[in-house]
Amino acid sequence: MVNDDLKLETKCYDANEYGYLYGLNKKIPDEEFKKVKEYFKDFRRRDFVEGNVQVTGRPEGYRCLKKDVSKVEEILGITNTLEKRENKIKEAFKDPIKKATLIDKSYEWLKMLFEKSGTRPEQDLSRLAIHSTKIYDPKDSFKKGFEKGEGELFIYTPHGMWYIINNCSEFSDKSLNNVKTPQGGTVGHRLMYDDLIDQLIRIYSEENLYTGKKLY
Repeated sequence: MVNDDLKLETKCYDANEYGYLYGLNKKIPDEEFKKVKEYFKDFRRRDFVEGNVQVTGRPEGYRCLKKDVSKVEEILGITNTLEKRENKIKEAFKDPIKKATLIDKSYEWLKMLFEKSGTRPEQDLSRLAIHSTKIYDPKDSFKKGFEKGEGELFIYTPHGMWYIINNCSEFSDKSLNNVKTPQGGTVGHRLMYDDLIDQLIRIYSEENLYTGKKLY
């Protein structure tokens, strides 16, 4: 059996123990799932070190570890494999022109998705940082521009993924800010966890973690 549209995708990220956990992108017949059930665990809040306060995404349900992804894919005849998708990105990153194009396109998609589909709740950057599972800082832009009111971050929290745009420089329109900082605030857009958005963030940020001054 070959499944062209079936795939395993990331369902959540656990900062403490499991890292990324994977699940099927759609429901399959019970008799099919029985073939791979041994590689899955029906996760609940209690299965995580701190409940799910250090988990971004949807941890509850049948999830498998990365080490078991290829076994599940083989049994179910999945052709759109995780390895193929990851290798495609790795190959593009080897070519400077393809890499730049992929990063630019990822940024365009992220801006569109966060700005058009995201919410803008009032929040405090220090609170987001305290409850974050990880924080990406593309090209260290926030680390370098924090005091000047410049830079951007992608913050993973239990309640979603935040796109933070520093907006407190001398000529910034601070009335747009909805996330407080001691320097004057940032614009923050929030989306619920999604495999595609997670992948776009990781491509655009090149998985560069924030290493600047403590945010709380």
